[in-house]
Amino acid sequence: MQLLKYYQKIDDAISYLLSSVSNEKKLLKDVLGKKEITYIDIGTNVGNYLDYVKKHFKIKQVYCFEPIESLAKDLENEILDIKKGKIFNCALSNKINKKNFYLYDITSQSSFYKQNDTYASVQKIKKKIKVNIKIFDMIFNKSLKIDFCKIDAQGEEYNILRGMEKNLKKGNIKLLKVELGFPLMHKNVNYTYLDMLNYLNRFGYNLFSISKIKYKNNEILFMDVFFRKGR
Repeated sequence: MQLLKYYQKIDDAISYLLSSVSNEKKLLKDVLGKKEITYIDIGTNVGNYLDYVKKHFKIKQVYCFEPIESLAKDLENEILDIKKGKIFNCALSNKINKKNFYLYDITSQSSFYKQNDTYASVQKIKKKIKVNIKIFDMIFNKSLKIDFCKIDAQGEEYNILRGMEKNLKKGNIKLLKVELGFPLMHKNVNYTYLDMLNYLNRFGYNLFSISKIKYKNNEILFMDVFFRKGR
């Protein structure tokens, strides 16, 4: 009995120490299960996270949004083995528009917003381009049931979510993964993390896990945040 109690204490201690790290693969498996999923990737870039999802899940349908034309063309090969897929060469927001987009040397940092003086190595703007902007609800307006949606848009995440209001109201999206940035990272981003949390909470989406927290001088730059409908 004493040995069992000791083991349980050790097990609890190890679990506590490791609890600061989110096991993203297990998290996704727990929520999505083993069925074929409908996946939407907003801000696909070169497709690294798309590859991660393809590796661990059977994908029935995939829709990718990438505003950089050359990357969008390259992504066509990434979805050839999926039953139904489409690449949208555009950005998403809450208003239809055409807007300046800063293309950085490191393409994953490209954004509608210039960066603050945080990391000099990723702040070099290659050129400025114009990109088309569409609204999520105007593309997915037929009650498509979406299992998983990832949003990584370098400061535009909140506006993208505002353009998803109809789908959020209907609960059409089971799981959301959103990159949540903080003011230290981008200039002229006119919302806070509280705006995003309160907005999603209105539709019954609750924050239940975080991962990949990035710091600069002990201040949070950004992190990945997971929301799901209900509990």
